[in-house]
Amino acid sequence: MDKRLFLKTVLAGSIGYALSYKAYPVSLFASFNEKGSTGENAGIFPFLPFISEYNIGDYIPKDQGGKFVQMEIFGTEEDAVIVKKVQEGILQYVYGDPINWVIFEKLELEKSVWLARLYFLPSFARMYYLKKDKSYLDFAMQFLRKWYTENAALAKAGKTRYNWTDMQIAWRCIHLSWLYFLGEKELTQSDKQFIIGILKNHSEVLLEHFGEQPLNEFNHQAHGALAMLYTGTLFPYMPHADSLVKTANRILEHHIRRAFYEDGGNVEQMFGYYPFEAHLFRDAYLLCKSNNIAQPQRIEELLRKMYDFITNVKQPDETMPVVNDSYEMPTSPIRSTIASTLGNVSESCIASKLFAETQIGTLRNRSWYVLANPAKTIGAHMHAGRLAFNFCYKNMPVLRDSGCCNYDDPLLVTWYRTSKAHNTVLIDGKSDAATSTDILWAAKRETGNKITDFEKNEDYTFLRMHSPASEEANSSVEWYRSLVLINDKYLILHDFFKTAGKHDYELLFHFDKAKASLEQNRILSVKKEETIFFVPADKNKIKDIEIKEGLISIGGKTERAPMAVYRMKATGDLHSFIVFAPKNKPEIHLKEFISADGAALQMKEKNNRTTTLLLPNTGCEHFSAFGKQTSGNVKIYF
Repeated sequence: MDKRLFLKTVLAGSIGYALSYKAYPVSLFASFNEKGSTGENAGIFPFLPFISEYNIGDYIPKDQGGKFVQMEIFGTEEDAVIVKKVQEGILQYVYGDPINWVIFEKLELEKSVWLARLYFLPSFARMYYLKKDKSYLDFAMQFLRKWYTENAALAKAGKTRYNWTDMQIAWRCIHLSWLYFLGEKELTQSDKQFIIGILKNHSEVLLEHFGEQPLNEFNHQAHGALAMLYTGTLFPYMPHADSLVKTANRILEHHIRRAFYEDGGNVEQMFGYYPFEAHLFRDAYLLCKSNNIAQPQRIEELLRKMYDFITNVKQPDETMPVVNDSYEMPTSPIRSTIASTLGNVSESCIASKLFAETQIGTLRNRSWYVLANPAKTIGAHMHAGRLAFNFCYKNMPVLRDSGCCNYDDPLLVTWYRTSKAHNTVLIDGKSDAATSTDILWAAKRETGNKITDFEKNEDYTFLRMHSPASEEANSSVEWYRSLVLINDKYLILHDFFKTAGKHDYELLFHFDKAKASLEQNRILSVKKEETIFFVPADKNKIKDIEIKEGLISIGGKTERAPMAVYRMKATGDLHSFIVFAPKNKPEIHLKEFISADGAALQMKEKNNRTTTLLLPNTGCEHFSAFGKQTSGNVKIYF
């Protein structure tokens, strides 16, 4: 038998590890006939209780690169539909007939590796398991044999670079394990030996590729560890099974300690990726527990934090926010399966919450959902939306992040990762330099952007963010942005630009697909199921308001949607208040007060009910306005 020959892996920018050139697969070990090699001493496959309730793609959330391509090609995670489309030739339609396995490797890498990962094979296995129709298994095995034979030849000829390393190997180990155990009763001896041969081959690659990497916090490495745990626990007679399990646990323990903040957020600051990352530790927990293997330390603690994080960050439609490189991933399957896995998860109260280490905050009540993201880090998978926020009203998206597209799409770098695609402010027209070029993966950097204050009580939630003057895109302006959610009535935005110079400001607002129009007195209305008015406290500060066409990602597809640009110009400090008010609320008259110590807003309704908001500047010990006073960060009088 030939020895697998690999070149050493190299660090690909700040994103992860990639094979430096090519790798040669070994034979399938047709003579691999050790005792127990086809299942007599197999491990326990702990996922069967979830088979009837969940489609494979819902139980196993995809990485975001894979998800975008999945929705482009299939448009669904429903196994019955996926199987039908594959049987009817959708892969040949996309990749050529016969299938050209490397047609997109140089131009659309995500689409190329999506095919190599065989995401759709477990769908055939699940349909067999549910319907007991062996034709599903026959189709899957026929496809697998064809895939392996032709791709092995491509690799030996040096015509493919990525199919035999990294996530591709890891995903195949997981998917082939599902095919094996769901089809175990009717797979032939030859079929089982074929699958086991590939898994043996791949497990050696996992040990070499992920096992020899320096420990890092990138999700690919944790995914590789789960794949090692799959092969090491489910196929304990596999050569190196003990090494696979030990290496997997070493990597997973590192990620538990270092890839997540104490509040449960992930250091990659990716919301759509979060269900995918949560499933890694959920399934590692199940594999270890079911097979009497020592679990990675603190894994249960992390799972509880993950459950809490998803519960408190999810949008009203039960999806993760499309912030940074994210798809609006469903949250119900991962939450319910974590809860049933741990057995005693208490439903946390969904309320306004600050995740101080992750540096995101939510403001919410019966009608409002607001997500504030100061952009603690920018670059890699993280976008340049400093001090950005988005909100929903009565489950209706109003102000939203543009989101993300397929990583192969040029719009990723020309639009989605730039400052202009977010609900931020351009100062003197500057966008974040690093993320506003044609570089696909800008280096990750820590910023000084952060949430400085957070208060909540039964009447309001207050959150203040800060972006320092040292941020290059700020043009030496120190910027504070405050959000105040008052009862179930109003959301108030306050921007404070502290500077001695003269600057131009463009406040950017990106809307969901809706009708946006200007009313009298520079009041903007956004009409969908409900109508929300954007009411400026001092319309004279606004030079002009332009409603133009922007781009947003909905279900992985780029859609045209309105955006608004509020332009202001000032010499020295500038304060700006905008009140977001539903149409069904009483009309309000706004009056602001500005001094060297802070800003205040008085809101008077038709019935003469008055609400007064005091916002002292940071460091101010005492602030008075409209006959009211405070010595705190915020004070509201009703």
